[in-house]
Amino acid sequence: MRRNSFLAFSAGIIFAALLLSARAAAPADHLKIKLANGSSPPILDSITPYVAVEAGIFKKLGIDVEMAEFRGDNVLTTAMLAGDIQVCSNIGATSAMVSASKGAKLRLWMVPQPVTPYHLIARKDAAPSIKSLAGKTFAVSGIGAVSYHIPRMIMERNGVDPEKVKYVVAGSNADRFRAVIAGKADATVISTIEAAKLAQYPELVNLATAAKIVPEIPFTFAMAREDFIQKEPDAMYKLARGMIEANRWIAANKSGTVAIAAKIIPDETPDIIAKAYDQADPRLWGANGDMSEANYKFTSDFLVKVGNMTDPLPYDKFFDRRFIDRALKELGRK
Repeated sequence: MRRNSFLAFSAGIIFAALLLSARAAAPADHLKIKLANGSSPPILDSITPYVAVEAGIFKKLGIDVEMAEFRGDNVLTTAMLAGDIQVCSNIGATSAMVSASKGAKLRLWMVPQPVTPYHLIARKDAAPSIKSLAGKTFAVSGIGAVSYHIPRMIMERNGVDPEKVKYVVAGSNADRFRAVIAGKADATVISTIEAAKLAQYPELVNLATAAKIVPEIPFTFAMAREDFIQKEPDAMYKLARGMIEANRWIAANKSGTVAIAAKIIPDETPDIIAKAYDQADPRLWGANGDMSEANYKFTSDFLVKVGNMTDPLPYDKFFDRRFIDRALKELGRK
């Protein structure tokens, strides 16, 4: 009897050990993260996180990412400050810098688009040249947003006083484009998707490509709440690595990028998306997720100059580089 009891006890121990071993070997549940996108509808120029989702890059790294879309920088910033959103993949760079300088507990963790994709367009009858923009109405996503500052810098570098232009808030790239087509605004800056459609609107003219005139200004920042960064550092690393891998995938895979973009931007045809991809500046896809301290200083100095900021955060206080530095140590720089 004792022998049978001992055998039963031993079998139980072995079974428990096997069960624990199986549980240890099983993959952990993927951390679920809601990642905010500051453009609604999404745009090709900031498609990075969607590629990371659709191409399985985030999943491979062990995170389950759900995209949440917000219509413009101001709406997204408000949601992050309220704690409704913890982390975002893209928000206007200048808007993020201004918010942080005013005490918002938000930090940069990756630079997905280090140059701007904008084209400055206008109605031919209102502003056939940059110099003729004085006195005209310019559509922006928000006062202080990157879509506000980029045209001002372009105007300054072409001898136009940006203070002589009237700015109206019209929302996303698509919204601003429609506002100009409808004659509700005389000019705006638009993304590559809208620029690929200009041939359909002979009443519009493409006045400038922003990246060629102001290459110092970054387009989008990936930002996160400080408390989330401290709570989930491993998730932040996986997000940063996934975004970098996605940008490299985009740069090397036109057909795959067009296919994903056609899925998440269903109102656009693959032909338009392909044209937009071809005309994008290659630097748009930040292969290293990085930004130099010099470019940060240039942008912050500009924001101070125009009165949007008085006390910018130092580069090393604003940019938490731990996550891209770790990713780049593993992936190598390009």
